[in-house]
Amino acid sequence: MEKIYLIFLGPPGSGKGTQAQMLSAKAKLPIISTGELLRHEQEKNTNKGKMIKEIIVKGKLVSNKIVEAIINKRLTAKDANKGMIFDGFPRNKNQLRHLTGKLGKNNVYAILVDVSDKEVKRRLGGRRMCACGATYHLKYNPPQKSGICDLCRGKLFIRNDDRPKVIADRLKLYHQQSEPLIDYWLKSKRLIKINGGQNISRVRKDIEKKIRNLGIKL
Repeated sequence: MEKIYLIFLGPPGSGKGTQAQMLSAKAKLPIISTGELLRHEQEKNTNKGKMIKEIIVKGKLVSNKIVEAIINKRLTAKDANKGMIFDGFPRNKNQLRHLTGKLGKNNVYAILVDVSDKEVKRRLGGRRMCACGATYHLKYNPPQKSGICDLCRGKLFIRNDDRPKVIADRLKLYHQQSEPLIDYWLKSKRLIKINGGQNISRVRKDIEKKIRNLGIKL
């Protein structure tokens, strides 16, 4: 049986991580999340983990070489014998070349959860947090009293990542990094484009339908 590899693409706030988790449960394929793999390596306190921690603390990007080495190791795990879902990798052309070189002629498709910049700003800019861990959204899940947590009555705040300038910077970086990748998958005729502006359930159904249309069983 040929292995199946599915790569999720999409801007911050597109919901691609949520969709990757749901598809993983449905298709019984593990998820490779670069962020989780890097955190796990740090927790093991290996030499590589210490190096990663030092890089991240300095606010720098972990090199392609380190990320690719961790990905290579994950691809050989027993639970990856039927394939894998990627969330957050590859992020650039070098990582793309590395991954396509490793996967060879297996079933490899990219799933683009497409959401407009305007919608991303609305989704992320409307999020509010509380120190107790509760989360709200001004449109989709507003608190009963503006600016006050329903659970602990604490004052709500905006995460730094959800501030307008940071959102704009994240979107700019996303477009710079992802557009060449999207172009590659489009030219390869292996891009599954999904309207991410729909509700979560509708997006999930569209993803599953388009995967089945490729002859892939879930």
